[in-house]
Amino acid sequence: MEARNRVKRMEDIFQRQLDVMDALQKLLAEVEASQPDFEELLAYYQSQTYMEDLSLEEKGHFWGMTRGVLSEDGVYNLLFDRGEVAEKLREVGELLKKEKQ
Repeated sequence: MEARNRVKRMEDIFQRQLDVMDALQKLLAEVEASQPDFEELLAYYQSQTYMEDLSLEEKGHFWGMTRGVLSEDGVYNLLFDRGEVAEKLREVGELLKKEKQ
Protein backbone atom coordinates (compact mmCIF):
# COMPACT_ATOMS: atom_id res chain seq x y z
CA MET A 1 0.00 0.00 0.00
CA GLU A 2 2.88 2.39 0.76
CA ALA A 3 4.27 1.99 -2.76
CA ARG A 4 0.86 2.74 -4.29
CA ASN A 5 0.53 5.92 -2.22
CA ARG A 6 4.04 6.99 -3.17
CA VAL A 7 3.44 6.45 -6.89
CA LYS A 8 0.08 8.23 -6.66
CA ARG A 9 1.72 11.22 -4.96
CA MET A 10 4.55 11.33 -7.51
CA GLU A 11 2.05 11.07 -10.37
CA ASP A 12 0.10 14.02 -8.91
CA ILE A 13 3.30 16.04 -8.66
CA PHE A 14 4.29 15.06 -12.20
CA GLN A 15 0.93 16.08 -13.64
CA ARG A 16 0.98 19.39 -11.73
CA GLN A 17 4.47 20.14 -13.04
CA LEU A 18 3.32 19.45 -16.60
CA ASP A 19 0.42 21.87 -16.08
CA VAL A 20 2.69 24.53 -14.56
CA MET A 21 5.21 24.27 -17.41
CA ASP A 22 2.43 24.50 -20.00
CA ALA A 23 0.96 27.60 -18.32
CA LEU A 24 4.41 29.17 -18.00
CA GLN A 25 5.24 28.58 -21.67
CA LYS A 26 1.95 30.17 -22.72
CA LEU A 27 2.48 33.16 -20.44
CA LEU A 28 6.06 33.66 -21.62
CA ALA A 29 4.87 33.58 -25.23
CA GLU A 30 2.23 36.20 -24.36
CA VAL A 31 4.82 38.43 -22.68
CA GLU A 32 7.12 38.11 -25.68
CA ALA A 33 4.32 38.84 -28.16
CA SER A 34 3.25 41.92 -26.16
CA GLN A 35 6.75 43.44 -26.12
CA PRO A 36 6.08 45.74 -29.12
CA ASP A 37 3.03 47.13 -27.29
CA PHE A 38 5.12 47.73 -24.19
CA GLU A 39 7.75 49.52 -26.24
CA GLU A 40 5.03 51.71 -27.76
CA LEU A 41 3.78 52.55 -24.26
CA LEU A 42 7.31 53.36 -23.10
CA ALA A 43 7.91 55.63 -26.09
CA TYR A 44 4.63 57.42 -25.34
CA TYR A 45 5.53 57.79 -21.67
CA GLN A 46 8.81 59.46 -22.66
CA SER A 47 7.29 61.71 -25.32
CA GLN A 48 6.11 65.30 -25.59
CA THR A 49 2.69 63.90 -26.48
CA TYR A 50 2.47 62.35 -23.03
CA MET A 51 3.24 65.73 -21.47
CA GLU A 52 0.55 67.35 -23.62
CA ASP A 53 -1.94 64.67 -22.58
CA LEU A 54 -1.08 65.31 -18.91
CA SER A 55 -1.91 68.97 -19.46
CA LEU A 56 -5.23 68.04 -21.06
CA GLU A 57 -5.90 65.69 -18.14
CA GLU A 58 -5.51 68.59 -15.72
CA LYS A 59 -8.19 70.45 -17.71
CA GLY A 60 -10.61 67.50 -17.41
CA HIS A 61 -10.38 66.55 -21.08
CA PHE A 62 -10.42 62.83 -20.33
CA TRP A 63 -13.13 62.89 -17.66
CA GLY A 64 -15.11 59.64 -17.56
CA MET A 65 -12.33 57.62 -19.17
CA THR A 66 -9.99 55.11 -17.60
CA ARG A 67 -6.65 56.92 -17.65
CA GLY A 68 -4.24 55.08 -15.40
CA VAL A 69 -1.54 55.70 -17.97
CA LEU A 70 -1.69 59.35 -16.96
CA SER A 71 -1.31 58.69 -13.26
CA GLU A 72 1.84 59.98 -11.60
CA ASP A 73 3.27 56.57 -10.88
CA GLY A 74 1.37 54.11 -13.09
CA VAL A 75 3.86 53.50 -15.89
CA TYR A 76 6.84 54.01 -13.59
CA ASN A 77 5.51 51.27 -11.29
CA LEU A 78 5.00 49.00 -14.29
CA LEU A 79 8.64 49.55 -15.27
CA PHE A 80 9.78 48.75 -11.74
CA ASP A 81 7.58 45.64 -11.60
CA ARG A 82 8.94 44.41 -14.92
CA GLY A 83 12.47 44.72 -13.54
CA GLU A 84 11.51 42.77 -10.44
CA VAL A 85 9.85 40.06 -12.53
CA ALA A 86 12.90 39.88 -14.81
CA GLU A 87 15.13 39.29 -11.79
CA LYS A 88 12.79 36.59 -10.46
CA LEU A 89 12.74 34.93 -13.88
CA ARG A 90 16.54 34.80 -13.84
CA GLU A 91 16.45 33.14 -10.41
CA VAL A 92 13.79 30.65 -11.45
CA GLY A 93 15.66 30.02 -14.70
CA GLU A 94 18.69 28.97 -12.67
CA LEU A 95 16.52 26.57 -10.67
CA LEU A 96 15.13 25.07 -13.88
CA LYS A 97 18.63 24.67 -15.36
CA LYS A 98 19.91 22.91 -12.21
CA GLU A 99 17.52 20.07 -12.84
CA LYS A 100 19.14 19.37 -16.21
CA GLN A 101 22.57 18.77 -14.72
